[in-house]
Amino acid sequence: MTDVFDRAVDVFMVAVGLGCVGLGCWAVLRPRRPPEPIQGPVWGVRAWGLGFVLLGISIAVETVTLMAGGEPGRVADMTRWVAGPLVVGSILAAFVARRRERRRDRAVHERRPQ
Repeated sequence: MTDVFDRAVDVFMVAVGLGCVGLGCWAVLRPRRPPEPIQGPVWGVRAWGLGFVLLGISIAVETVTLMAGGEPGRVADMTRWVAGPLVVGSILAAFVARRRERRRDRAVHERRPQ
């Protein structure tokens, strides 16, 4: 029973990895219309997308390798070390960009004579 559960989790993780790759490709190829979770400057959206592509590939490859009986490789670990900062940095950049935009909008509304 646990073997079936383990395989189901492995298949789910491969699907999650491929989903991450899909979201990342969407953000990289269409940075002006990114997925809902990430908004901000074009370079930030592209960095987020690239990070998600790398993260998804890393998850999928490592899971398939483990399913085939292999050992987790250093390539997947290195990919995560690159993908992690890209994703986190781009999320922080999007947060700062949204905050600046809100401040700018608030300042414009306050200066308008009524």
